[in-house]
Amino acid sequence: MTTRKLLAAIALIALPLGTACTAAPQDTAPSPSAPATTTSPEPVSDPTTETPAYADPSSSDFTMKFKIKRKHCFGSAGCNVDVEPDLSYKGILPIDPDKSYEITYQINGDESGPVIETISLTNGTSMEYYPSSLSTASSRTKITGKVTDVAETN
Repeated sequence: MTTRKLLAAIALIALPLGTACTAAPQDTAPSPSAPATTTSPEPVSDPTTETPAYADPSSSDFTMKFKIKRKHCFGSAGCNVDVEPDLSYKGILPIDPDKSYEITYQINGDESGPVIETISLTNGTSMEYYPSSLSTASSRTKITGKVTDVAETN
């Protein structure tokens, strides 16, 4: 057994279990006068140090529907309706969970005109609001709404 093969066999024995080692046979020995060259690995970005990108939400990033929670109609006199907002975020980037927002919206369908309300949004998903009571002119009145303003509160 040659010295090179003996050293290779010793190196394989010294490897920890589960470590793979492959070597291509060399036809000629490296020249002792040839300079050694090494390539350093490409730097790998550490995902834990990158700052996540968050949206600066605007009114156009939200859609608004309403859930009817109670409806009491009086024939031709119209209806009293209690509604709760059903807010959906359609933005591309997530909302920063460390910020709080006031989301102002307009409800259409009340016989006296538009109703303006506000939702407090915290942690990116937690909403606080009050149900709205409306008086409609008819039982067929469609209740609609839209977000009119988004303002950061902290």
